[in-house]
Amino acid sequence: MSSAMPRRKPATENANATSPEAQIARLAKQNATLKREIARLQVYRAMAYRDPLTALWNRRFFEERLKEEFSRSRRAGGERRFSVAVIDINGFKEINDEHGHQAGDNLLKWVGEFLVAHLRTHDVPCRTGGDEFMVLLPDLSATDCQPVISRLRQKLAEANVGRPIPVSLSIGTASWPEVSESCDKLLHVADHAMYEDKRQQKALRGGVARGTAAQSSRHRLASVG
Repeated sequence: MSSAMPRRKPATENANATSPEAQIARLAKQNATLKREIARLQVYRAMAYRDPLTALWNRRFFEERLKEEFSRSRRAGGERRFSVAVIDINGFKEINDEHGHQAGDNLLKWVGEFLVAHLRTHDVPCRTGGDEFMVLLPDLSATDCQPVISRLRQKLAEANVGRPIPVSLSIGTASWPEVSESCDKLLHVADHAMYEDKRQQKALRGGVARGTAAQSSRHRLASVG
């Protein structure tokens, strides 16, 4: 019995398959596949780090970015500066109770858009839970932080003109290296400043600020360093 011998590819066909042009084409195809996979993973990553209501970065992203900024600042020593801001919507529960949860959601979205519009382009506003927002302010010293926050308050006053539900924000800040013990300490100082701002605003309106026990709610943030 005779078995058929396999047909050998012509030498020119093998040469074409290993030519520089063919190799470049294969690499280009593989590169396109990798780019599509990276794009898909980036979409999933963004979903994991975004607040679905406001489209701001979420608490997880804020904690990771704060750790990175804190670590870089420690390595750089006293030359590097950054600040954080803790922001709370005043009277949010009352707005929800009086106008409904849809109005509350719309207000949260509005605050998110307001922060993005009026902070610097490289600042990092995040919604960290409920009516709480935090902002990472890179390269901003304690001295330079105050004009930025003052400008934010001015823009808020202007934006409130004609609004059916005026927005009131309490804001507190803390800065590196003035607070350099830990990320937690930095947030604690900013949180305390925010509640002091809230007390002062309520005193001006003749109201009574929430007790210091309310500060414990802020510590729903996981320890970040």
